Amino acid sequence: LSHFCRASHVRRAPRAMAVPLLERARVRSTGDLNDLAVRGSPTAGGGMPPNMADGGPGVLQLPMLPSPAASPPRTPDLTPSGAPDSCPVLVMKFGGSSLAEPDHLRRVAGIVRSHIERRPVLVLSAMGKTTNELLAAAERALTTGDVDTSRVRRVTEAPFEALSLPLPASVAELLGELQRILSGIALLREISTRTRDLVVSFGERLSIRTFAAVFNHLASTGDGGSSVPEARPVDSWEAGMRTTSGGGSASSAFTQCEVLPETYNSLAAFFAPLRRKYSYVPVVTGYVAKDNQGVITTLGRDGSDLSATVLGAATQASEVQIWKDVSGVMTTDPRVVPAARPVGVLTFEEAAELSTFGAKVVHPAAILPAWAAKVPISVRNSTAPEQPGTKIVAELERADLRDSRVAAMSSKRGITMIVIRSTRMLGQHGFLAHVFNVFNKFEVSVDVIATSEVSVSLTLDPGYKTVDLEGLTAELDRVAKVEVMQNMAMLTLIASKSDSAAVLRQSFEAFEELKVAVEMVSHGASNVNVTFVVQDSALLECARL
Repeated sequence: LSHFCRASHVRRAPRAMAVPLLERARVRSTGDLNDLAVRGSPTAGGGMPPNMADGGPGVLQLPMLPSPAASPPRTPDLTPSGAPDSCPVLVMKFGGSSLAEPDHLRRVAGIVRSHIERRPVLVLSAMGKTTNELLAAAERALTTGDVDTSRVRRVTEAPFEALSLPLPASVAELLGELQRILSGIALLREISTRTRDLVVSFGERLSIRTFAAVFNHLASTGDGGSSVPEARPVDSWEAGMRTTSGGGSASSAFTQCEVLPETYNSLAAFFAPLRRKYSYVPVVTGYVAKDNQGVITTLGRDGSDLSATVLGAATQASEVQIWKDVSGVMTTDPRVVPAARPVGVLTFEEAAELSTFGAKVVHPAAILPAWAAKVPISVRNSTAPEQPGTKIVAELERADLRDSRVAAMSSKRGITMIVIRSTRMLGQHGFLAHVFNVFNKFEVSVDVIATSEVSVSLTLDPGYKTVDLEGLTAELDRVAKVEVMQNMAMLTLIASKSDSAAVLRQSFEAFEELKVAVEMVSHGASNVNVTFVVQDSALLECARL
């Protein structure tokens, strides 16, 4: 692995992100060692360098990274430096829970108006649970032949009924197109990953058109204040959002598509006029894009965060605000520890670790574009917009010093741990390559890994996907003894490496007091992370102590 990190054909990542990402000793791809060698490398499309991916002589072939966007190139100056009419935009992303009801849309419109001087560019998710309803509708059409869009229609039409507005023609047209696509699925009784991604794209496409209509109506009736620009819906591909080809991310938080490098220049050019004159409020689809063949692609479940940070990096925005229904990133899950409180500020590296290991406030892949471009992120509460939320920055300042060694804690439940033992590992090369080829074959995501001379322990996170655990273990049984431990949990503490000795000591004292057996520890691969794997039944006690 060190060979691949040093090899001349693996270009170095930018200094700001190279160390924490290239040193990572966990696997966060579809079951392979890809992340260990090249995560963070600014290669074309964010995947493998061409000569490695093509498998040149003596080069191990590793599959393409499944999720992170390509490192954004340096965004060109859009106006002369210091020009009086140059003003950066503000990217504001609103999640589905912030858009679920008519009253929510009115509240979001008010939040946008309060930031109008900062030239907001909006990125919206699908409203409420629309994505799940679309997937359910596609499944019904496939299995029973029943074509039913009533639930999607109900969510879409509710804001217009509440305001006594007619349904806009663009919304009605999309609903009709969805009906026809589902009828085709019902007729053929088959659906490809490409078609499934097309179906789920209607959530964001309907969302931006609905919100733009509501925003403009409120402005026209005087509810929007004076001199508020008109809101215009923008499908992300119209602005230049392009990815590699691929599909199927509707079933996973991670997608096989990669954001293409040219996306950044295209987005910068599209939104450049707004830096000079803010003539309209762009309302952009999150989560969806198109490949170079014009096929709709998706960025993984909850991928609207990634859309927002890519846009923020491309435009060199003043900030990317991610609006949720929580008051920022919490010190831990408030459902587990009621005394949990918002963290005032985190570094990009800390936020990336938290999101990867259980904190669901920001999509894991969304951190990287903002980190590389040094565009700050803030996580805010749309139900309490007056609260400051959590700021995510490149480096902490003196004012951000903390009174605790542990900044935050996250957890994952329902984890499966696999222990693979074989004397074939002893002093031999190639064994781990074979093992992870098996994980790649079954498209299994691996979170944490630890090795010894004759064994390797790792944890599986199915995410939104179902893992064929029986088939996976049967194939591994051919080369090793396999032990499967289900109903496990991961507990991750965010602490600096300089405090790690004290954190480890205090943690194990707590485990000893609770008589909890720690099955695995991950430490040293990250500068800010200590992760423990314990029985799921012990997680609540451990977190509260």
